[in-house]
Amino acid sequence: MNSMAQFVVGFLLELVCFLFMARFLLQACGADFYNPISQGIVKATDPFLRPLRMVLPAYRNLDLAAFGAAWATAGLMHTSFVLIAGGPTRGAFAILVMSLLHVLLRFINLFWWSILIVIIASFLAPARGHPFLTLLHQITEPLLAPARRVIPPLGGLDLSPMLVILALGLVERILPQMFGAIF
Repeated sequence: MNSMAQFVVGFLLELVCFLFMARFLLQACGADFYNPISQGIVKATDPFLRPLRMVLPAYRNLDLAAFGAAWATAGLMHTSFVLIAGGPTRGAFAILVMSLLHVLLRFINLFWWSILIVIIASFLAPARGHPFLTLLHQITEPLLAPARRVIPPLGGLDLSPMLVILALGLVERILPQMFGAIF
């Protein structure tokens, strides 16, 4: 029974965390807020973020309230897992560190999957007419543009996503070790 409760709670809180992370990325990457998908994310997250912005105002193009909400949601998820399992509770610092690591790893996963979908879509539907693909291009472009300066396109073949995926994989493996050194 505990595993079912953990699954349901984990699924719901991961979804909420994803929405806050998507809201953070939309503003950080300068995505089009008139995109219908962006509008849906904004409408879903605004009731929670509007009061939080009084405490955590935006800094330049970073929506700190959205990042803080994602971090708090991850912390709530880790705490609820411990409570559902009936295990020993961890300290507040450990929960803060674990939830920050969780959010950072989810950002890496989000970028990784976004780049993969953009690669596949470029072969299947190169016109980029769908709002979802347009949004993914806008989110991945801040990572892919510097990589294109390192590896320019070769006759219509863009190899820069491979460099970014390699870098994301390295960071994904290094982050837990860095955070593990804190404990």
